[in-house]
Amino acid sequence: MKITKIEIIPVDLPCKKVLTLSRYGRLGEGRPFQFVLSRVHTDEGVVGVGECPPLPPLSPESQPVIAEVLKNWLSPHVIGMDPFEIEAIWEKMDYYAPTYSMAKAVIDIALWDIIGKTLNMPLYRVLGGSAPTKIPNVGLIGIGEPKEVAGVAEKLVSIGYTGIRLKIGKGHDVTCVAAVREAIGEQTSLRVDCNQGYRTSEAVKMIRSIEPYNVELVEQPTAWWDYKSLAEVARAVDTPVMPHESLYLQSDLKNLIDAGAVGVLGLKTYRPWGGITGAKRTLEMARIMNIPCLFHDDIELSVSLAAATHLITAYRNVITYKCELSGYPEWIGEDVAKKPVRFDDGYVYVPEGPGLGVELDDAKLEKYAKGIITLP
Repeated sequence: MKITKIEIIPVDLPCKKVLTLSRYGRLGEGRPFQFVLSRVHTDEGVVGVGECPPLPPLSPESQPVIAEVLKNWLSPHVIGMDPFEIEAIWEKMDYYAPTYSMAKAVIDIALWDIIGKTLNMPLYRVLGGSAPTKIPNVGLIGIGEPKEVAGVAEKLVSIGYTGIRLKIGKGHDVTCVAAVREAIGEQTSLRVDCNQGYRTSEAVKMIRSIEPYNVELVEQPTAWWDYKSLAEVARAVDTPVMPHESLYLQSDLKNLIDAGAVGVLGLKTYRPWGGITGAKRTLEMARIMNIPCLFHDDIELSVSLAAATHLITAYRNVITYKCELSGYPEWIGEDVAKKPVRFDDGYVYVPEGPGLGVELDDAKLEKYAKGIITLP
């Protein structure tokens, strides 16, 4: 089997609601969410689909950058290769684009989709996983006033969510955490995401203040580039710290672990290092090092979401924290899959069928795509 053609498809989808974050303001206000999709064709007629969800300023690569790297550096050098030869393809991609994890993920996810379809097996089986079950999901709440976020949390729990992730920032932290904990009770898990909103001493003081409310983890309390500060915070508090914006390449992961800055390892389909292959490498390392893991996402479409559900299923004994997955219909007004990934009553479901189990809808692509770049 050989790769014969690659389609690069940037798409913009309408926002359904706005997400307020520390430092970054309101994501999705006045602008669509942006994505890059791929279709990788083979000489045997099997076509795989891939995706990454650029969300600047949280992600290092923007939609135009990803499309350009795919067009000029990755696609021309993998066309003609066997999609089953994942390691050889990654050697070539790493040579021509030493970083750019997100662009590589767009290719990599499509390759694993091809492998699953060729073998007529769902991806979780290709990865060695057992039969899927519904996956508990954690509800996402943006920054708001205590009464407001408590009301949203209470509603999420009432429809079946068993975990809450609360965005916090200066002036919207301890009182908001206290209000949410009171609203959801002690049986629902609660984690917070700071999005780099604190200096070291501020973060330590704040985390110590919210620890009585049984917070299971704190995500990215300090600046992404300052591993030393992140490690200082981790050593000073009892609650596990989870890097996110700090974690992009596999070398970042090594440096964060060496610094003592990883209490929980959070993975996405595009980081660290990108795609199914990057996640597999990271999860096997975490298994050996006994590092607790969590799979989460940006606001994503069904291709990337499907990849996440297969990885969570295959690595259910390594990914020990409840996942955080979000997309259509809660945050995005549309999806471009024929049958979007199912979210229901606080759970996510693994798509059925070989490979990822999702296919792109040409009518929706015609409506939302910003053109299709085809190589060769």
